[in-house]
Amino acid sequence: MKHKILAPTILLILFVSSSLISNASEPETIMPLADTYVDAFSADSPFGDMDYLEVSDYASGLSIITLMFDISKVSHVFNASSEVKLRLYCFYVASPHIVGIHWCVNNTWNEENLTFVSFSGFYRTNPEDVVRVDSIDVWYEWNVTNFVRNAVEENYEKITLTLEVKDTLEGPARSLFASKDQTPQDREYSPQLVFTYTETETNSPDTIIIVALGLTVTVAIGFLAYKLSRRHKTKTRHHKARSKSHLRRRQRVDVRAVTT
Repeated sequence: MKHKILAPTILLILFVSSSLISNASEPETIMPLADTYVDAFSADSPFGDMDYLEVSDYASGLSIITLMFDISKVSHVFNASSEVKLRLYCFYVASPHIVGIHWCVNNTWNEENLTFVSFSGFYRTNPEDVVRVDSIDVWYEWNVTNFVRNAVEENYEKITLTLEVKDTLEGPARSLFASKDQTPQDREYSPQLVFTYTETETNSPDTIIIVALGLTVTVAIGFLAYKLSRRHKTKTRHHKARSKSHLRRRQRVDVRAVTT
């Protein structure tokens, strides 16, 4: 009987809970306004027109990837479940290495004239996320949620992110990623800043009240049914006990009658 009472109650509780539904939003993706890399061994040369981005740190090379995104028109509204990731498509790796992502607070540069010399004066934060790069023809992702959240809170309309080698691991640390300057058929491999979050859909207050009242009534009915069931079982047990006692008395009377 308990299970018969609990089943509809549990179903109603689940129904009430479903009035507050959490759905993962469709990812919102934006492409960079500008992307390039700077090279310490070609310190005065810009590389903004290249169709690849290079990050490296080895005996004859040191390069840093720089990307700028416009975050002013993003429809995403930050909440506790917000997540933002930078995605880059890698097509060359010399050997495994660790790449970290930094926030550069300088947004005045452009890819046509940014060089290692001009870039070296830019302030960059500590890395928020690091990723091991060791395979080709795959997408790599860096979590930049805190960077973007802070930029939005500080009213930045743009954000600059840099990728730098943090650990060479073994051999020459050098990898190449697709830039935004791809041919039309390869545009899908361009860098992406991807926003996702969980949004809560709430049913109307009237619906919630009605469901809550229904739940209260069901619980009350279930409780009364349970009490009545207990009382019925108690009466049944007492009746059976009286019947057995009466039967035993009759049996004793019958035995005495036979013996006399």
